[in-house]
Amino acid sequence: MGSIEFEGRPVSFEQGDTIASALYRVGVRTFSRSLKYHRRRGLYCGTGDCPNCLMTVDERPAVHTCTAPCVEGMRIERPGGFPNAERDLLHVTDSLHRVMPVGFYYKTFVRPRFAWPIAERVIRRATGLGALPPTTAATRQVVRHEHVGTLVVGAGIAGLDAARDAGAWGSVLVCDEGRICHAIAPGTTADRLAELATEVRSLENVAVLEGFTALGIYEGLHVPLAGDGELVHVHPSRVIVATGAVEEHGVFPGNDLPGVMLGRGAAGLAGIHGVRPGERAAVVVRTDEGIDHLRALTGAGVEIVAVAVSTALAARLPSDGVGEIVVDGDVLEARGGSSLRSVTLRRDGRGKRFDCDLLVLSLGLSPRDGLARMALPGEPVTLVGDAAGETRHDGRCGHDGTVCLCEDVSMHDLEQAWDEGFRNAEILKRYTTTTMGPCQGAMCGRALACFAASHADGRSHPPEGPDPPRTTARPPTRPVTLESLAAGVHEIVDKRTSLHELHVAAGAQLDRSGGWLRPFSYGDWRGEYRAVRERVSVMDVGTLGKFSIAGPGADELVDRLFPCRTDDLEPGRTRYVLTLDEAGYVMDDGLLGRVGEGEWYLTSTSGGAGRTDARLRNLADRLELDAHVLDRTAQWGAINVAGPYARDLLERLTDDPIGAEAVPSRGFADVTVAGVPCRAVRTGFVGELAFELHHPRRRGPGLWRELVDAGREWDLRPHGLDALELLRLEKGHVYLGQDTMPDDTPVKLRMSWAVDMSKQWFLGKQALERMSTLPPSRRQVGLEFSGGPADTAALRGEPLIVRGTVVGRITSAERSIALDRAIGLGWVRTVDGGFPERLETGSGATARVVPTPFYDPEGGRMRG
Repeated sequence: MGSIEFEGRPVSFEQGDTIASALYRVGVRTFSRSLKYHRRRGLYCGTGDCPNCLMTVDERPAVHTCTAPCVEGMRIERPGGFPNAERDLLHVTDSLHRVMPVGFYYKTFVRPRFAWPIAERVIRRATGLGALPPTTAATRQVVRHEHVGTLVVGAGIAGLDAARDAGAWGSVLVCDEGRICHAIAPGTTADRLAELATEVRSLENVAVLEGFTALGIYEGLHVPLAGDGELVHVHPSRVIVATGAVEEHGVFPGNDLPGVMLGRGAAGLAGIHGVRPGERAAVVVRTDEGIDHLRALTGAGVEIVAVAVSTALAARLPSDGVGEIVVDGDVLEARGGSSLRSVTLRRDGRGKRFDCDLLVLSLGLSPRDGLARMALPGEPVTLVGDAAGETRHDGRCGHDGTVCLCEDVSMHDLEQAWDEGFRNAEILKRYTTTTMGPCQGAMCGRALACFAASHADGRSHPPEGPDPPRTTARPPTRPVTLESLAAGVHEIVDKRTSLHELHVAAGAQLDRSGGWLRPFSYGDWRGEYRAVRERVSVMDVGTLGKFSIAGPGADELVDRLFPCRTDDLEPGRTRYVLTLDEAGYVMDDGLLGRVGEGEWYLTSTSGGAGRTDARLRNLADRLELDAHVLDRTAQWGAINVAGPYARDLLERLTDDPIGAEAVPSRGFADVTVAGVPCRAVRTGFVGELAFELHHPRRRGPGLWRELVDAGREWDLRPHGLDALELLRLEKGHVYLGQDTMPDDTPVKLRMSWAVDMSKQWFLGKQALERMSTLPPSRRQVGLEFSGGPADTAALRGEPLIVRGTVVGRITSAERSIALDRAIGLGWVRTVDGGFPERLETGSGATARVVPTPFYDPEGGRMRG
């Protein structure tokens, strides 16, 4: 038990109550006033799909009170109305239909021109869903990005079933705008849902977000989810829409009176909250679910005076507790003042009146498919459950009554607009504003589409059959605050791997590199270096660009993009590749592996993933190749296991073969390590035996922990970028951007071996051919230092000098632990037609040009 404040008076609530159920329990029947005519509106759908229950809660306007739970001390107010919503003098506008016809804004205030600004201020004060509080301080909204294999929107039975099945092949995120099982009346459906929810929550690669609304589907795929104080940008490979269906809105005279309710709203009050929705009720049953609604009402003690039932369901009605049965009957009209007093049902061509204070409509279900209709053709978006159901109209539609509850548009208004020449559903929507209110057409979208289709064919009613196409669906699917949409603008954009929290817990010194927040050291970078050279170590390399390339044109795409041969690469083998631009300059590098016929796997540098993705897609479009590029950079993590005992460590955690034949040097294989599916890629960047384990991002923390635990025998310790700087430098490997210049070519980097000029064409070949006729003017070299500063790393950035003239620059420098001498990389220009071998640095050290690699030049250690 608790208490909320409703317009200055206390209202008690019970455990599990929504604001609406608590207010209904104490006799509140007018929940709002309509936008245009200020008609009374009562509780209607009970599912957050209509505008009738929108109130201001704790100064926050437009809250659906039928789904918002009660919280101790809440302050509730009904917006609109003068002096208040209960006694509204502006209700006089309901008798002014003649002077307020459809489109009256365009007709009434055209002339004189000065009238419109005045009328605008009056209209704004008389309408609206409540005022924003001018003094409330903004809250800090959290924003984050999630990359998953499958996003399931909706956590009903169909959604949870789909999530369970999708979890068998990849990561899954399930979201629902409510709480699972919360609004389901006790019974077999609730039991099945609870059982499924428990099963899905137990799956390691499935995450569930409750209280998060999917706002739309944007090209990409990109689905933003709005929750309480948080905005989650989801980037899935596919989307499953399991948003269910909304009950059909009945259109007839008096259909918006308080006391007229949809079946789920009435049954929810009775079955979930124990609130009797009325004393005497007439019920319209045209669905199987309607039978359940009828039982819920009789169970709550509601007297059923009449049931209008379809012929197919008549035999299934309860034998007791119902009054007169009207087979195949319709609602002709509902009458009342402040609330419903009577209903007239059509029977045998004639109407019969029934006195009642409740009319419950179970007319059918319309798929809640607006989210799916936002997706572009061909995008992997699937509908399941009721959201995928086909609504079939039966031709019954009243000649009057409110069509759009949000905008106060009646059937008469639609008829008038049609007569004025607006004869298309899309322009009817714009002219009358039908479907443009808070419910976004959930209630009226079907009625508008059927109206336009029937009148276009010259019929008074649409024929029986599938519904005509709905008007365009646009985000957001639900109302959302601007504060939520602006979430994250105050934050520094740092990309983080799935292992970030583990690095923080291990005391890592973090900084930015290539747009990512990465560990530079865990406190002793020299100890980390020795772990790689002497024992075994692990490093988070999930920042690397990772791409799957497949399709009939995939082979040609990689052959045209990369300057090396690719046609001779066998499945399971990799090759170092350079990426060139049209000018022949080196843009990026990485590893290219053939997975199978027409399927490749590519890695790139951490900072170059975006450019690589764009270059792949651009070239595929230019050459009109049927090749599909999937950027897995954020979806897959990667851990590098390096050191002389790397294979021994992995053999502890996998039953798959991991030896030199199964995963050879310059090869890869799909294996399972510690229960995690991985693509093990042999690499040589650190100069030791090394395996990069590419894996589903969500499984990364568990895999990291297993590797660290199993490596205690060899005193395993992770290494960061500080250790990697020396490890790669000893092997003479360049850092693109640090050791290179924007106009570097393979020749300048001494990487001509990575280019096959005998190929007929590749990106940048023509430029390389032209430059080959020019004498070289600059190249990258290995350097060995003597003298100079004690801290060799300080040499980085210093000029290289010959006879007082600057001819180059040092790009990397460090004292090698393995070789016990100072080494580095740099670039030099020609002097007197040749490249100098001895140079001076700006600090007085001597630099001698030497061949690379400095360490293990034969490469025996990394071949393992």
